[in-house]
Amino acid sequence: ALSVVLLGLSGSGKTSALNLILERAGNQYSVNGLSHESASTTSSCEKKEAFAAGRRLVLVDTPELWDEDGVEAVELVKDCLALALPGPHVFLLVLQVGRFTQGESDMLGHLQRIFGREFAEHAVVLFVRFDSKTREKIDDHVSGAHSSLQELIRKCGSRYYELNVSKSQNALSFPQVKDLLSGINKLAASHGGRPYAVRRFSVQELQQRSKVMEERKEGTRTVCLADSTSNQQSLRNNFCSTVSDLLEIFTAQTMDICKVIFFPHI
Repeated sequence: ALSVVLLGLSGSGKTSALNLILERAGNQYSVNGLSHESASTTSSCEKKEAFAAGRRLVLVDTPELWDEDGVEAVELVKDCLALALPGPHVFLLVLQVGRFTQGESDMLGHLQRIFGREFAEHAVVLFVRFDSKTREKIDDHVSGAHSSLQELIRKCGSRYYELNVSKSQNALSFPQVKDLLSGINKLAASHGGRPYAVRRFSVQELQQRSKVMEERKEGTRTVCLADSTSNQQSLRNNFCSTVSDLLEIFTAQTMDICKVIFFPHI
């Protein structure tokens, strides 16, 4: 499997990009866990999968992994790494076109402190465009960008791609997703297909965490199924009770009518 972790600030378009990648892959490949719901702010790490060209592609969506003071959320970091096993192989740094604040400028530093100094060697910058009217090419956008953005891209090996998530630009997204997946595969291959090792956490610890998360997920499914079954049984009982009451009323009324017709003087 090839594992990819999407990282970025809230509102950058991580979830929109992930769903678009899966949706486009789903036109040719089988997809697990695809949600067609509108993207909202992600509060926990989530994993979705697709099978592309005979290979399993694992995409991990994440919330911000640090707070406004730059303090990392260690439990979320462990979650995203556990979900990305046996990876991660590639990190996608998601930036919204037209938005580059101090928060985005500081992002690489935060991520290197969390994942290690070699993080950038396994990272790709992904620009997400929401505006369907803008005709500016992404290369022109980068060449005219703030020096801090250009430096971030340079540290990531000058690897950057674009996804237009606007519904009115659906046709554009097919070649964009194809180019992005090609770039992801090339980067993973350049490292011999080996996953990026975050030395702070052992593989055993992350495997155990992944197991617990899966069991918790299955437990939630079981509870939901049990609740659904209980609700269905309750509806059936209520329906049967209502039908029984109606039959009693109907029977009583029928007997009264028969008395009037056949025994009018009683």
